[in-house]
Amino acid sequence: MRNLIVLAFAITGLVCKSASQELPPCKEVKQVKIDTDQRKKKILSDYIDYCVKKEWKNDKGIVMLREFRNELGQDCWLLIPSIDDSYKDNPPERFATFEGDIILIFSADSMQNVIPAKGDKNRLNQCLEQITGDRVYTRPTIKGRWADSLRPITNKKITQGAHRMVGGNGGTLLIVFNADGTYKKLLPV
Repeated sequence: MRNLIVLAFAITGLVCKSASQELPPCKEVKQVKIDTDQRKKKILSDYIDYCVKKEWKNDKGIVMLREFRNELGQDCWLLIPSIDDSYKDNPPERFATFEGDIILIFSADSMQNVIPAKGDKNRLNQCLEQITGDRVYTRPTIKGRWADSLRPITNKKITQGAHRMVGGNGGTLLIVFNADGTYKKLLPV
């Protein structure tokens, strides 16, 4: 009998411990379920696989998802890979998890225009820091680049260090959901 009581307490402790691990670390940002059907699970799985292979570096990476309706009234997702905390400029009020990865969900009225969150920006960012953990790099606070060179021929002082831009869409993917349950994958311009 004593062993049964000890076993019951041990099981209760495990159940309580696992249930507490499933709760988000804060309440300011709401956790939602986004992989609600097989096609969405496939889209997210394929996209995260792509991000792991091509976009995410040094065990850093999250997905930023913009939900909106296009001009035809179709539901759309704009999936954007990220390895930094740029989400803090306009933090979302929702997030999802998918197979251990974090997806920040932004409401938008178009592909380019995110609707600002209604909550307190500082509290949202504090919560999101707990959710993203060490999955993203912190952007530097210094916004310039020092230089000590002169331009060839003109001998004018270079006022900023070199910038290097790479073309392409940076791994962004647009998903358009059709009314018949199908979807299209597009590369946004």
